[in-house]
Amino acid sequence: MKKIVSLLMMIFLMIGLFTGCTASSEEKPAATSEVDNGASSSNEVVDDGTPLAALQEFTFAAANDMMTLDVSKMNDEMSALIMYAANEPLVRYYNGAVTMGLAENYEVLDEGTKLVFHLRDVKWSDGEPVTAGDFEYAFKRLLNPETGSSQCDTFDRIAGAIAYYSGENSDADSVGIKATDDHTLEMTLTQADPFFIEHIAQGINFYPLRQDYVEKYAEGYGSSVESFIGCGPFVLTEWVQGASITLEKNANYWDADKIKLTKVTELIVGDENTRVGMYDLGDVDELYNISKTLTLNYPDYGTKSGGTLQHLVYKSSDDALLANKNLRLALSYSIDRQAIVSALSAPGTEVADRMMDPTNTLNGESIAEKYPASTGIPANGDIEKAKAYLSDALAELNLGSASELPAINYVCLDSASHKAYAEALQARWADTLGVNVEINIMPVPQAIGALLSGQFDIFLNGMGTGVNPDELLSSYTVDGANNYAKWNNQAYTDLIEAQFNETDIDKRLATLQKAEQLFLDESPATPLWLPGTAYICKDYVQGLTYGRQTGSIEFIYASILEH
Repeated sequence: MKKIVSLLMMIFLMIGLFTGCTASSEEKPAATSEVDNGASSSNEVVDDGTPLAALQEFTFAAANDMMTLDVSKMNDEMSALIMYAANEPLVRYYNGAVTMGLAENYEVLDEGTKLVFHLRDVKWSDGEPVTAGDFEYAFKRLLNPETGSSQCDTFDRIAGAIAYYSGENSDADSVGIKATDDHTLEMTLTQADPFFIEHIAQGINFYPLRQDYVEKYAEGYGSSVESFIGCGPFVLTEWVQGASITLEKNANYWDADKIKLTKVTELIVGDENTRVGMYDLGDVDELYNISKTLTLNYPDYGTKSGGTLQHLVYKSSDDALLANKNLRLALSYSIDRQAIVSALSAPGTEVADRMMDPTNTLNGESIAEKYPASTGIPANGDIEKAKAYLSDALAELNLGSASELPAINYVCLDSASHKAYAEALQARWADTLGVNVEINIMPVPQAIGALLSGQFDIFLNGMGTGVNPDELLSSYTVDGANNYAKWNNQAYTDLIEAQFNETDIDKRLATLQKAEQLFLDESPATPLWLPGTAYICKDYVQGLTYGRQTGSIEFIYASILEH
């Protein structure tokens, strides 16, 4: 059976995302088997022709540090942001399109089941050549069960990958990833997948690795400047954990002529008021996100949304209080999503009533629109239905009233936005249902630990929605490594397996639609909203863009105008 380990939540995407201040004047061309983007220019001065500043240094502030630069283990948004700048994948998602990265071009063969990537003559930041073998090593290391990666499912479409990372087959050579020479990488798929190229372009784990560095630093690889090496536009030169990250331009980058910034600094400042003060004083050029309240003080703020879904995960294992479906539905129907979004969420946030992202498309058509599914919960909730579900739950639990329910443990990230959401939900459940929910605020690492170990009843989770429409839904199969709800529904798992193995794309999506509706009806997790982000940025910063799935500020082709 396929062991799903779907893309781990972009935890910090729940706290805030960013998009660029001004779009570049010329987008890089979309990737095809014939295209090389080396001739495009994404960092030219636009509009009035203002010259570039002599000092090309960009500084931004964010609330959270990255966790690791070990690409095999990386699963958080801030690490992905830095990796995007310090390393280079085969194909890169930039400014809303797939562009060529270390691959100069690629071929699609054997009716879509084989991809052949042809690498450029490129170097690591220390001048050593990057080879196709560096990609084969990186991908197979991630899939090796001994690595303990949570991201194995990002390779599920690769032939032999599931059997290898699940332990069914210990032969790494059986995986359909092979460097046939230093410049050629072949990837064999189980079947043609129209989403796969964009999937690896937007993914956060498709970068090469230097085997000598990994072997030298072992478990410490990617935990410091000294233990990491990349081949991207920038070189990591300093990492003061919990304080700052510094990147400098990589002279050995294949597209270095188009990189204008010479230095990028991220300041890690937990307190929003401190970050805002730094911005006002000119100590930083941009704030990664600002709260809704602060948008009133900065009427020229920008917004961006898309790429993630926040949803409540209910621990649904047999021994859990919320194993009771009617209790889960009572909580879900009680929520006034629209009121919370209007009062607390950043501009651009949209109420969601399904797990599939409405921005997922196939051949330019919205998959969500063609294959509808819904929780059936109005945006403002339905109190009468919530009370009816609660009444049924109490009867099933042999309780006379909601006051007899054990306290429900809501584990909450220690961030202003998460605390505000938790308090709003807590008040709503108490006022409408009389249900006692206790908020347990934890620092981010401890909160994530509680989620992974099942030490919670309710957790507000944020995950990237991916380019494949089954991205989030695949997490909730029986024994799925990212099935944080511990929900065991074999009928659902069978549908997810069936759609994964279906070769006809229309039948595949129709089966996925059935699976999603079953999930929504059972409610092991309930979708809440697609987060938006408000940000502020100095007008002299030119050419920043936003990566939908990478979770990145795409500053690689940005520049600073004279000011």
